[in-house]
Amino acid sequence: MKRYIPVILVLAFSLMNSSELHAQLFKRRVNKSVNFTIEQLAPRVWAAIQNDFYGKAICNAGIIDLGNKTLVFDPFLSPSAARELNIIAKQLTHKPVSIVVNSNYHNDHIRGNQVFLPNASIMSTSITREEMERIEPEEQAWEKAYAPTLLEAVHKRSINSNATDRDEMPYWVGYYEALVESSDELFLALPDVVFDDSLWIMGSKLSVQLVERKNGNTISDAVLLIPKYGIAFMGDLLCNERHPWMSDGNVHGWRQSLKTYYEDTLYTTYLPGHGKVAGKAALRSLYEYLGDVQALCDAAQTDSAQSALLLQPIPAAYRGWYFGRFYQPNLQYLLSLSKQKTQGTLKTVSKQ
Repeated sequence: MKRYIPVILVLAFSLMNSSELHAQLFKRRVNKSVNFTIEQLAPRVWAAIQNDFYGKAICNAGIIDLGNKTLVFDPFLSPSAARELNIIAKQLTHKPVSIVVNSNYHNDHIRGNQVFLPNASIMSTSITREEMERIEPEEQAWEKAYAPTLLEAVHKRSINSNATDRDEMPYWVGYYEALVESSDELFLALPDVVFDDSLWIMGSKLSVQLVERKNGNTISDAVLLIPKYGIAFMGDLLCNERHPWMSDGNVHGWRQSLKTYYEDTLYTTYLPGHGKVAGKAALRSLYEYLGDVQALCDAAQTDSAQSALLLQPIPAAYRGWYFGRFYQPNLQYLLSLSKQKTQGTLKTVSKQ
């Protein structure tokens, strides 16, 4: 970069405050990606927000400059998108990524791990690592066999779908393209550092805390907290104006986690696993969604009532949310849990 300041920048100093100028300079010097956009949340803290228009990141990620080390949170589904994330993280922090955190075991939050090896340590809760080791090999094999067919089906559906569905199709095209393109290079990159309950990562300039939340979005989710700036990286415990995937979760525990961080006055900025960076209103909305869907299922006591519920439209309050295709599977999951409970066959997922 040239060492003199052009006239246009001198004028800029008089027209904008230092934070605005920093943002402009930031946009000039950092490479851009078609898979995600970078948003600075605080000094040394950035969000990488998935591009829904054919992007292959699929979830949101975080980048944190701890001073003496760089941390990445949830390194995406696609290794190609993770490679871009790795490059941009180095540009932002001027050091290589040395810590990668997985918030849960879902494929979109872990498959980028392999890009950061062997130089970075990968961290997760001990339960998340166990679930990754149990689920990922079979899931990768299944996707290698069937993702090409599913991608073709999505392409056809994008042509014939209605306007609402068509708006979301680019996201799913990106998802299945990522599965197909990465299938030959994927390998199982498991965490080499695990924790239970909580763990502090102490940096020379900034420290963060990892906190385990059990029985929420999955059996074990990790939240990353930055107390200095009141920021929480929530993973899939928070989806902002998007239907969550509930079929690996526990509604009661999930709502309790949302309530905990909603009521904690220290935290005001939240990076969701999917959707835009949010304030407390997004936690409240998802809390209400989970409660409303559970209440609908609880009220459907008979087989006929359950069948009728599955045919009803999405409630008006949530009809504009992304991932509407998750709504019916969410109902089916909760109805099946209710049936198992009635029959006395429900098994606990807790590993307490």
